[in-house]
Amino acid sequence: MKSLIIAAGRGNRLNDLTCKKPKALIPALGLALIKRVILTTKQAGINEFVIVIGYLGEKIKAALGNGEKLGVKIDYIENQEWQKSNGISVLTAKKLINENFMLSMSDHIFDPRILKGLLDNDIKSSVVLAIDRKAPLPGDTKVLERDGKIIDIGKNIEEANCIDTGLFLCSPKIFSYLNEAINEEKTELSDGIVKAASNRDASIFDITQIDSYSSKMRKEIKPWWIDIDTKEDLIKAEKMISKNASTLKLQQ
Repeated sequence: MKSLIIAAGRGNRLNDLTCKKPKALIPALGLALIKRVILTTKQAGINEFVIVIGYLGEKIKAALGNGEKLGVKIDYIENQEWQKSNGISVLTAKKLINENFMLSMSDHIFDPRILKGLLDNDIKSSVVLAIDRKAPLPGDTKVLERDGKIIDIGKNIEEANCIDTGLFLCSPKIFSYLNEAINEEKTELSDGIVKAASNRDASIFDITQIDSYSSKMRKEIKPWWIDIDTKEDLIKAEKMISKNASTLKLQQ
């Protein structure tokens, strides 16, 4: 299985940090965000990656190369419309993916147990989204689910009972849903998922159901993740990584 990572955007809310460096290469505790995503994904058993680049994409390619130094294989594809919404970036990768795949963002740091839980899913929908039961914060993508099926998703939906973690297990059919949405000038990834949901073809994986007890550490370690959009988020992420270091075994 391949993992598709979206790393095309600039990350305007990080201000000066992304003037000369793409957001994906911003370090958290000395390791670039995208390297953390790759190594965490590798820890879950995936070694092949497709990375969608855009803003200062050549710097990402220079930093990661073909993935050999990280013990993985990396292919790249460029989204020349990287200023637009993330649905465009996902659809750009269609020509390189013809099998079930994992989808993540280069600025979402996460517990490998979440990815392992997703991979254990017997995929029966075109998309399975890892959701959290946290109360949404401003900027979160909200999700309404019933009986394990996504009913609605978006930042501005009125009714919701969980939030999007930015981790998806997809079949290639997701590209058809995205194409349908984009033809209607709806270009967010969530717009494609809405199309899948209208066919009852989008499901959820509830990360709060993951066993949080670590027998090795003899304590509860709840599954964790964070979406890094601001400098404040970056500080939170570094604290979160340090606190939960026992769940990570990242080797460059």
